[in-house]
Amino acid sequence: MSKKISLTLMASCMLLLSFAQTGYYVDQINGSDTNNGTSAATAYKTFDKAKNQVTAGDTISIIGVYANSSYNPNFTYTVPHDAHLWHRENTIRITGLNGSNGNYITIKGFDSNAVIKGDGSNIIRVTNSSYLKFENLTIEGEVDRIPLSTANALQFIYVLGSGVTNPTAADIHYRNEDETNDNDNIVEETDTYTSLGSVTRPSYIDTRGLYISGSDNIIIKNNTIHHTPGGGLRVSDSKFVDIIGNEIYRCSARSYSGTHALVVTKTKPIGNNGYSINILKNNIHHNYNEQFSWAPTKTIITPRIDEGKGISLQRNNLSSWINGQGRILVQNNLCYWNGFSGVHSNDGYRIDFINNTCYMNSYTNSVEPYGPAGSLSSEGQQGKNIGISAQGGDDIKMINNISVVDTDWNGFALASGGTTNLTVSDNLIFGINGTVNEDNDIASIDVNTTIDNPLFVNAPTNYLDETNSFDFNLQQTSPAIDASDNSVAPTDDFFGNTRDSNADIGAIEFGATLGIDDLATTNFIIYPNPFNESVKINGVEQIETLEIFTITGQKLLLDDISMAKNQTQSTINLSGLANGIYLLRVNNTIKKIIKKYD
Repeated sequence: MSKKISLTLMASCMLLLSFAQTGYYVDQINGSDTNNGTSAATAYKTFDKAKNQVTAGDTISIIGVYANSSYNPNFTYTVPHDAHLWHRENTIRITGLNGSNGNYITIKGFDSNAVIKGDGSNIIRVTNSSYLKFENLTIEGEVDRIPLSTANALQFIYVLGSGVTNPTAADIHYRNEDETNDNDNIVEETDTYTSLGSVTRPSYIDTRGLYISGSDNIIIKNNTIHHTPGGGLRVSDSKFVDIIGNEIYRCSARSYSGTHALVVTKTKPIGNNGYSINILKNNIHHNYNEQFSWAPTKTIITPRIDEGKGISLQRNNLSSWINGQGRILVQNNLCYWNGFSGVHSNDGYRIDFINNTCYMNSYTNSVEPYGPAGSLSSEGQQGKNIGISAQGGDDIKMINNISVVDTDWNGFALASGGTTNLTVSDNLIFGINGTVNEDNDIASIDVNTTIDNPLFVNAPTNYLDETNSFDFNLQQTSPAIDASDNSVAPTDDFFGNTRDSNADIGAIEFGATLGIDDLATTNFIIYPNPFNESVKINGVEQIETLEIFTITGQKLLLDDISMAKNQTQSTINLSGLANGIYLLRVNNTIKKIIKKYD
């Protein structure tokens, strides 16, 4: 062998080694940090151990339940200075972790039993990182284990100074006692308060699900975030972020800080006119506040709930963003039964709301018009932006959306206030309980707005909680069919299925989900279909991702799903499913399956 060939082979081997990908596993219950971490049987115990081993292209898989060190699902509130209320822990903390272009570091759930829990500041907190992918994670908060009475008791509590984790009884202050006018300690519209500097408030009722800041090239895909007392997902001061196919529900319920399900704020510019942020195909539902908020630096408190949105874009108006390049895309999302708006931008620049479906995003007014029982609230709620809305900002587009609202108190399906260069066209709006009203700023500029019932397959007008299924597929006589602006409509829909040449308004294309069995690029077979107990999959050499969704896109966590594989096929036991239509995701492909008993 010549020296030249030998050197070439050596260089090739070194190149291959440099891009070798390693899978690491974390099992908090059964793992050990003395293991090698490279298999489920030899998993590490802590995420930090795995984090310190990974390089570009590697994967970290979470096995079973993973929680912060002080996590206590049986905690009961007794006194306001209990250290557990203030511990501010992050279940997973990531700082300065970087993959590379084409070699993302992936953090994912090992299987459907993987759950990341927390009762501190954040369940997952990420700062100053790049080329990370978060996928197939279940992030679970403590809302069901925090009584509303506990949240009410802690609503106005604070301690002077930042980062306090173990206050004494003498350290505790109450914001409602800081009045400068009548000193009756009752929060009223006319009250004024002292301005506070740096304070700490109880982390226990403000836990966020996933919070990412100061980062770039981040993919957040196919995760479930639910029951967090504070916000579900927050992205701040970041760019090149894709938020795709996630389900976020029952978040923002117990907080004192006016939180939302999904927040993107202070987006960073990019070097072209493409999208810096993509918010696509997410299922955002049943997120609402149950007590009103207050801010330490504000000298007034509004004693009613006015937050709790589905998708909330905030302060995307910093000078670097205004003078830079890049847009934000919100497309193909389902938003329903959120507290106070489905999709909203506040002071945002260069934002596109395209082909979203929003339904009854007014829980705070429609279901709890005076605030939850036992909470402090003024008489009646206010605010009419309960569909798709923009307040302030510039260069915003609302096109091809469906927005259905409760008209009992004159809320708007589409709304704007003080927004310049606003484009509104080819939307379908409808009012439950009466004729829908149009906001004056919208009515003066909109084009081709249709006011009609979109005729969803199953969308009850009475409130049903997050345990119920909703079906936002269109009936065959829906006025949304073939009615969009095709020049703007995406090529696929909420389910990832291809739209036809005359695309429909809204997130779900008629016939695409119910009439197409597979994607054009797939060659594997699922049978029998309809099935009774199990389905067989032929033509997939390795199944890396296997998930079951309802027809509306809600991921099901079924403990009794099992898989057996031989050389030619895999058999999936789905006996635990009820009769109905489901979506089966195998790796990157979604197929419709039908469960039907003989």
